[in-house]
Amino acid sequence: MYLRILYIDRIGVVHDITAILAKRRINIVSMEVEKNKIYLECQSVSVQQCKECIAELSCITGIQRIDEISAMPSKERAEQLDAILTSVHDGILSVNSDGLIAQYNPAAARILNLPVKKAVGKPLGAALFKNLLIQETLQTGCQYHNREVYIDGGNSYCVVSTIPLKNNDNEVVGVVALIRDTQEVRSLMNNMTASLPMTFADIPYASAVMGQVVNQARRYAASDSTILIRGETGTGKELFARALHSSSTRASAAFVPINCAAIPETLLESELFGYARGAFTGAAKGGKPGMFELANGGTLFLDEVGEVSAHLQVKLLRVLQEKRVRRVGSTKEVAVDVRIIAATNRNLEDMVADKIFREDLYYRLNVIPLLIPPLRERFEDIQLLGELFLRHFAEKLHNPVQGFSAAALQRLQDYNWPGNVRELKNIIERSVNLVDGTMVQPEHIFLGRLSGSQTAPPTVQFEKYQTLEERLAEVEVIILKETLRRFRSSRRMGAVLGLSHTAVLKKLRKYDFSLD
Repeated sequence: MYLRILYIDRIGVVHDITAILAKRRINIVSMEVEKNKIYLECQSVSVQQCKECIAELSCITGIQRIDEISAMPSKERAEQLDAILTSVHDGILSVNSDGLIAQYNPAAARILNLPVKKAVGKPLGAALFKNLLIQETLQTGCQYHNREVYIDGGNSYCVVSTIPLKNNDNEVVGVVALIRDTQEVRSLMNNMTASLPMTFADIPYASAVMGQVVNQARRYAASDSTILIRGETGTGKELFARALHSSSTRASAAFVPINCAAIPETLLESELFGYARGAFTGAAKGGKPGMFELANGGTLFLDEVGEVSAHLQVKLLRVLQEKRVRRVGSTKEVAVDVRIIAATNRNLEDMVADKIFREDLYYRLNVIPLLIPPLRERFEDIQLLGELFLRHFAEKLHNPVQGFSAAALQRLQDYNWPGNVRELKNIIERSVNLVDGTMVQPEHIFLGRLSGSQTAPPTVQFEKYQTLEERLAEVEVIILKETLRRFRSSRRMGAVLGLSHTAVLKKLRKYDFSLD
């Protein structure tokens, strides 16, 4: 029987209530008293006995109203609190002044790797008592906000905030700790700050060779193996890395890129592996996670990996082998689950042969090689990409330009593109800034370097005593070589050179050139 009694406060009202219940031999299990309210939990009685008891209690002087209720307020509050603690994703831990655990939710159990049944009502372990800053909060009364700490049991880092609980005399009688999993914090940060994901559908191409590369990359994305993207500067290696991540099972986790050539060697180690509190002068208070930890569960993109120093190559190899990372200045190791995508425009094989790049690291990275062809080897993509960039910059710069003249397009197609897609994009942006009408003309296109077809003819060296036929043959070889590099078909070469395809084949055989 649960009763709520509303009354006008006077001395002896509680005594009168308990006297009637005692007379009726009804045991009081618990009682809660608030201002002008008394809540009673009594032993179970029959419906008739309950009605008679309420009627007699109602006759007590000062009693205004008596209602049957389903549960005591404290039990309702406990159930509500338990529902809240269970539903939140952050860990909540409460201890009293003796260090005994009073409240402990499932999220805390997961983060700290300590089951609820083994925690509530028992003392918090000495390591957690110290690492979670609960000991400092109890001793000093100071609260801490979003401090990153290492948890031995969970073998990982977490973010902790503490609040001291004080009595009326301002004495600290307990501590509440809010514990956040760093992986969840970083995922939330990544979702709020990340740009739109790049997919393979966002990589434009018209050439068959790029179609093959994209199809290969689609298959590789489903794997969790390390990928090494090779290609000249400006070919779009990071775009492929982002597309690989977006098409993988890790797409919902973080994609963390780092350019190994853009960061000084002295800083690259702490950027990759992080550092502990006090690791060096100027270190952030509480330390800092490295790129491996930030990418935990996701993908780490190591751009320009060929620029990593010999010292860091050793540490990088160790992380790849053991799947564990140690912050600079720390003795703690943290397990990481990261997929590595590396990229370089350097010849790693030559670097290995010259003892500049570790052979074991090379094999660790080159599990799945992906080669991005240069723009000069995918002639069909030049017009497509040029028109895409033209529309983009025309809209961005509010310029009514609509397309390329035939001569302008021919100028783009005759260029050798040493800077590849990045150079093409920059040249188109420059052209849009110069156009006054609706069409880009050749005079609006400023190329950075002379292409192979525009190279100066060989100088005459009389010391070689060559005949005119021999000198013409040298020039013919240069022309055939450059045309063959751009057009991998005898018919297309013939159309460009004004020859039949059989004549082209004859000349190719003459100089031992092959179309394969």
